[in-house]
Amino acid sequence: MKKRSTTFLSSFTLALCGMLLLTPASQAENKKSLISNTESTFIQNAAISSHADIEFAELGVKKADNASVKAFAETLVTDHKALSKDFKKLADAQNVELSKEITPEQTATLQKLERATGAEFDKEFLAAFADGHKSQISSYEEASKDQNNKELKIIVDKTIPVLKAHQATASALAVK
Repeated sequence: MKKRSTTFLSSFTLALCGMLLLTPASQAENKKSLISNTESTFIQNAAISSHADIEFAELGVKKADNASVKAFAETLVTDHKALSKDFKKLADAQNVELSKEITPEQTATLQKLERATGAEFDKEFLAAFADGHKSQISSYEEASKDQNNKELKIIVDKTIPVLKAHQATASALAVK
């Protein structure tokens, strides 16, 4: 009788260990992205860019010398926080992991802005958005053509005019 209960206990323990070993694999499988690699990469890159834009804009709210530049920075914070929220919601629904790590290029721009003061800050800040949004607009327009995911296409298509408005405002303020 004792041998039988020991055998049962050993078998039960082995089965339990096997189940525990399989659990992380099935969880990892469940975490697999539900959209294409191209769409997933776009979401990740766009979210990082938006996060960087928020950091730049929050700095602009604090450091801008010109009231119009400060107001523009406030608009940027609002718009990019809304965009980040959209990407976060979509990423969660599609099992796409997002990072808040900005790129080395964005880090260099942030450091440059942190060092600048007064009118120099305003000039660098506006240049960062005029130039940065140019590449973002191009990326979004390309992504708009290639989307299979309806939710992502909606976000992309509603964001393009916002980015164009940001770029136009940055360019117009830079001329003044």
